[in-house]
Amino acid sequence: MSLEIKANRASEILNDPVFVEAIEKVKDGYMLEWALTSPEQVEDREALFAACKGLDEALRGLRAIVASWQLEKSRSKPKREVK
Repeated sequence: MSLEIKANRASEILNDPVFVEAIEKVKDGYMLEWALTSPEQVEDREALFAACKGLDEALRGLRAIVASWQLEKSRSKPKREVK
């Protein structure tokens, strides 16, 4: 699959309202669970933190694909001659 196709698909996913809502609900659920933990539940909080970071990393990966394509497109544009 070409970078352009991957970038288009990644952009579609990132801009999909259902996907965005799902991610927000999952993160909100993790944060609520985290807030309800007791001070002794260190491992539970760490697991919830890792889950939130995992979601962030997945989103970052999609954004990186889009950014790579944008960079490649900008490099392939013919340069204008400055007079």
